[in-house]
Amino acid sequence: MNVTLKETLAARGITLSPWTGLYFLQSLLINLALGYPFSLLYAVAFTCVLHLVWRAAPKVQKVVLGLYSLVAALYFPFSQAYGAPNFNTLLALHSTNVEESTEMFTIFPWYSYLVALFIFALGVIAVRRKASPVKRWGKMETLCLIFSVGTFFVQPIQNLAWGGVFKLKDTGYPAFRFVKDVIVNNNEVLDEQQRMAQFAQMKDTWTVTAVKPKYHTYVVVIGESARRDAMGAFGGHWDNTPFASSVNGYLFNDYIAASGSTQKSLGLTLNRVVDGKPQYQDNFVTLANRAGFQTWWFSNQGQIGEYDTAIASIAKRADEVQFLKSGDFEADKNTQDTALLKMTAQVFASQRTQPQLIVLHLMGSHPQACDRTHGKYDVFVQSKETSCYLYTMTQTDDLLRQLYDQLRNSGDSFSLVYFSDHGLAFKERGKEVQYLAHDDKFQQNFQVPFMVLSSDDKAHKIIKARRSANDFLGSSPNGRASKRKKLASAIVLSQNRRQGRCTSPTSSCRRWITTTWGRTCLRRRVVNPCLMALRLSGLRIDAVVGRASAAPPAKKQAKKIRHKGGFFISPK
Repeated sequence: MNVTLKETLAARGITLSPWTGLYFLQSLLINLALGYPFSLLYAVAFTCVLHLVWRAAPKVQKVVLGLYSLVAALYFPFSQAYGAPNFNTLLALHSTNVEESTEMFTIFPWYSYLVALFIFALGVIAVRRKASPVKRWGKMETLCLIFSVGTFFVQPIQNLAWGGVFKLKDTGYPAFRFVKDVIVNNNEVLDEQQRMAQFAQMKDTWTVTAVKPKYHTYVVVIGESARRDAMGAFGGHWDNTPFASSVNGYLFNDYIAASGSTQKSLGLTLNRVVDGKPQYQDNFVTLANRAGFQTWWFSNQGQIGEYDTAIASIAKRADEVQFLKSGDFEADKNTQDTALLKMTAQVFASQRTQPQLIVLHLMGSHPQACDRTHGKYDVFVQSKETSCYLYTMTQTDDLLRQLYDQLRNSGDSFSLVYFSDHGLAFKERGKEVQYLAHDDKFQQNFQVPFMVLSSDDKAHKIIKARRSANDFLGSSPNGRASKRKKLASAIVLSQNRRQGRCTSPTSSCRRWITTTWGRTCLRRRVVNPCLMALRLSGLRIDAVVGRASAAPPAKKQAKKIRHKGGFFISPK
């Protein structure tokens, strides 16, 4: 019976060979490895493509499948942490030095590399297939051709049906999407870097009408990769920040970062933004320079080039700049953030008549956290890497304590600001290899600590109102939006840009959004505190007619849960 069935299927040309099964398995693994959602449709379609190419040009099929298998094997560990290629991942790739790259590869769990090796091994087996005499075109080939071509048009047609544009390059095949996403996002990064370099050579456009510094010294500490819920002072379940938990000042429990990656986040936070694009010549350092401040920038992060990152672009505008790391040629230099305190001590040792702006850029909690702590931690929580991550918060807290003491001992009035550029997301959650990595899919990637400490603060105050990093240049020490005050209300400006007038003329943002000026701000996509408040509160804003309608209530955040090892944390 089985022999008769096989002969019948063979006669009709619809038999499946073991190679077809291997191609299907490899298609599934490539789909998974490139970071796209699982799709049985595209896995079957890509199997059909491989089958048809083998019949027409076996050598070409070997090259294509071999290259995709190699790329999939190399990208698999990265995709499990960061997903498919996007602007942030390509920007990080351009801005990452050898040291950070090494840390990135050591943080992934060992079995990710085992799966990657398996993908590569299947690719080798497929490439070693020997060509056989080509059989006549059968029904299987016809079905494969119709199915693979039809699948190619599925996503473009869906885009058109949903009000988009029909473009063949938007096909949903993971193999095609990966190439397109890398090329498109890489071009966007290169364009942004070129634009950054152009702005870096331009003079700023700030116009200072008056300078009224309340304090003599302003210090801005930029943290790295710190989640707000990992710090006890900001609602975390560990007493790991004794200084921040008790010091007099303002702590913000609902501060939202501008992005999930360092370069993009600080580019939007520290620069003036027009139509969603940072104006790199107009940043808070050039603003301070224009106002007569003496500016200092001390960094424990690498510098790849003079103007090739948003951070370097801003830093180079300071009067005095020092990087503890110089990027690729000192990549093995694992310096500690506390080394920056020696530089600040030298600044405070001399009396200076000019008002001072000092910026410290930390390595903070950047993965791999155990490299930051040399493997040390106070309490074990789920995994060693997670435990080290929590201890980096203690290290940063102690650095802020020492810096605060330096400021108090200097005898000058001061204001100290600390915030983190972005948070992190858990990977391999609940497992012994649990770790944290960059992401932009979860709210905790944007919920970061922010606090302002001043020499005249008399109490420890918690600010529960939501604040956005997009409004960093327009916020006063207590977090209230200010029309003209910049740098913690030290400098009064008059911008020669009309969009600078886009502040709410009424006490109600809901009413303001319907005014003529509100509609003008919407059309020009001006970054405005009122618009940000509306968006963050869950309102849908119609930019054409200037109307706001209440969106469906957001789903309540899942309750905090306890994991093995006493790990309390909100879901991703």
